[in-house]
Amino acid sequence: MELSSFQKRMETVQKRMEAAGIGCFLTGPSSTMKYLTGYSGKPDERLFVLVMAAGKKPFVVANQLYALQASVIPTDDFVYWADGENGVEVLCRELERRGTDISSVAVDKSMPGMFLVPLMERLQGARLILGNSLVDDLRIYKDSSEMEAMMMACRLASEALEETVARGTWWIGKTETEFMGQLAFEMTKRGLKLPSGIVAVGANAAVPHHLTGQTVIETGKCLLVDFGGNYKNYNTDMTRTIHFGEPTDEFKQVYEIVLEANRRGKLAAKAGNQLQDVDRAARNYIESQGYGPYFTHRTGHGIGIDGHEGPSAGEGETTPIAAGMAFSVEPGIYLPGKFGVRIEDQILITETETKVLHDFQRELVVIK
Repeated sequence: MELSSFQKRMETVQKRMEAAGIGCFLTGPSSTMKYLTGYSGKPDERLFVLVMAAGKKPFVVANQLYALQASVIPTDDFVYWADGENGVEVLCRELERRGTDISSVAVDKSMPGMFLVPLMERLQGARLILGNSLVDDLRIYKDSSEMEAMMMACRLASEALEETVARGTWWIGKTETEFMGQLAFEMTKRGLKLPSGIVAVGANAAVPHHLTGQTVIETGKCLLVDFGGNYKNYNTDMTRTIHFGEPTDEFKQVYEIVLEANRRGKLAAKAGNQLQDVDRAARNYIESQGYGPYFTHRTGHGIGIDGHEGPSAGEGETTPIAAGMAFSVEPGIYLPGKFGVRIEDQILITETETKVLHDFQRELVVIK
């Protein structure tokens, strides 16, 4: 992305600050900082903060350890401090030296308590507020470069799962953790960063957010795989449920219900509808088939720099679906003690169509 695009984003936020009477906005390494500057470093125990003040040039306060990485941030105003100094004190001195208005200070929601509490103590009299209302709604609507990054992320994720599943019966006797390890390798090999996911065998798949563990993959059991990673700071999120050995009639029936719910949810994911319409389309079908109590979560969530962003495709979410939005459609049925089925696709709304970004097959994969 061009540096000018990040500069425009920061200028937009500064105008919003001025309109809201917010003196300055502080954000550290986070998805907010990625969106505003392109910087994708991780937070640690050293204060690293972007400072934006209405009508003034943004500046950065960071430990000198990060001078090279920080250079990607589109500003020429950096204040570096050394180990042994107090980063919060350095920040506060700079705010004072520059005459920054601290009567109302917006702080990104990701700011760690180890920095936030000292700031609250140091900035006596300042009104500290969460600043994400300045940014979060801007992130809902992706531009062309963001769309391209997510499309590539999803294509690479589909390839990685294809390659991993292609080992077939070799997986029998291996663990959830081993499957996830190989899938992470395949993602990393293709350029997807920060791979993560849920791999759940059999009854574990009935726990929607199961923690991948040492359960062994066996003939006669399903394998639910919910995974993602990011490409150029933008995420992919995908779920498929496969089966080792011939599935029972009950499993096949549940699978077909979830598959149809997934299809109906995607059909409702079109410009002009509300996000809750996606949830209703998928949920109403599952309820009509008698499995309503076993669909225990929203149908989808926003996706972008974060794997989970707002707004969600859930009941009560009346946000209109519009060009630039990206979200998941992931209905599921979870039968405790038996199995679970979830099928998740990532959706992108363009000016002309609804794109489904994953192309790994949705029909049941049975490995014998």
